[in-house]
Amino acid sequence: MKQQIVDALKGKKILILGFGREGKSTLEFIKHELPEAEVAIADQKPIEDDTVVNITTYTGDNYLECCKNYDIIMKAPGVIVKDLLDDATKAKITSQTDLFMQAFGAQTIGITGTKGKSTTSTLTHHVLTAAGKETLLVGNIGKPCFDVLDQITPQTIVVYELSAHQLEFIKASPHIAVLLNLYEEHFDHYLTPEHYYAAKKNIYRFQTANDLLIFGDIFQHATREEIAALPCSKIDIAKTEIVPRSEIRTKLIGDHNRLNIQVVAAIAYALRIDGEVFKQAVAEFEGLPHRLEYVGTYSHIKFYNDSIATAQEATINAIKALGDVDTIILGGMDRGLDYHPLITFIRHSNVRNVLLLPDTDKRMQAIFSEDKYLQGIFRVANMREAVAKAYEVTTPSKSCLLSPAAASYNTYKNFEERGNDFKDLVKKLGVANEL
Repeated sequence: MKQQIVDALKGKKILILGFGREGKSTLEFIKHELPEAEVAIADQKPIEDDTVVNITTYTGDNYLECCKNYDIIMKAPGVIVKDLLDDATKAKITSQTDLFMQAFGAQTIGITGTKGKSTTSTLTHHVLTAAGKETLLVGNIGKPCFDVLDQITPQTIVVYELSAHQLEFIKASPHIAVLLNLYEEHFDHYLTPEHYYAAKKNIYRFQTANDLLIFGDIFQHATREEIAALPCSKIDIAKTEIVPRSEIRTKLIGDHNRLNIQVVAAIAYALRIDGEVFKQAVAEFEGLPHRLEYVGTYSHIKFYNDSIATAQEATINAIKALGDVDTIILGGMDRGLDYHPLITFIRHSNVRNVLLLPDTDKRMQAIFSEDKYLQGIFRVANMREAVAKAYEVTTPSKSCLLSPAAASYNTYKNFEERGNDFKDLVKKLGVANEL
């Protein structure tokens, strides 16, 4: 199967577009499997890597201009093309994900969704491992799929967490496709919201009658008619309880995670995994950092880190899940999203204090002020000021939740760095208590 990927690249002038983790993985693959290949690298940032020797590189603001000179473009997920390339050039775009699905899609479980895909992917891998299956976890979770090609046997089940950016240019879908939900997100990467939703839908677009689609909250942006017309088998997890809720013990918090568990139950059922093995594995699963992560009780306040929440639906779910949120920390990079739904929800919830971070702070405050709702609304300059204010205003025994409903890139490298900063400040500025 790996040979199919090699053959797709053989004899081509190859451009690696984007030289982050996946771009570097692609270069290593080509150097090992096709040492004579003509290959170049293009990235907007300077390329400072000792492994890039005797390789043509293109950098700077006009780095995309070189794309027309190559036969095949191996695009990394982080590269934004929008309308910066013409259709003829876009037709040359492939990726690790695209070539992998064409070669290994029949033994792949692909999992995507605006929110929940990391938890669902990791839990799926955990359950398969507990059931004694030969399984690998790759993709958006942090491991490029080319890094594991030599570990794949005919018995291997690959769990592939897929972002919209990985799905955008694929031409093959996985055998089991999971589309958890479709919310407003990542619109800065796409010409229109519809282009984002179309990228997500590629996870099932190429499925056949032998495949399975498991889906959740998608009908705001997909029609029931288009789903019904698909040739694959289908499970609407919002309407199907695979394992009765009363039989599931879990450390995961919230109804959204209950749905994620039902998705994994559907996968386990399709793979004929014993129900008791599934339930035990779910009970043992610890969850992932930055996803409704309990930080601890400090100065008699419970703190939760939900830094992964960059969509307002995720923040709403987090508030519902905890039930006793007294203070919430919102805001970050401003992508122009309409925050009226989130702020309307907060106004009618039990949340008393809202701490607003830049750059969305002014817009969010303006929405709160539309009906003169300003009590408990505070703009803060940074995370340190937010945590200090949380200690000042949060009712003892209640919860303070970081669930920003915004990306982190205006201040932090990623949501992990933001979440770690929050956790560190909580511990530095408070006094630890035992629950």
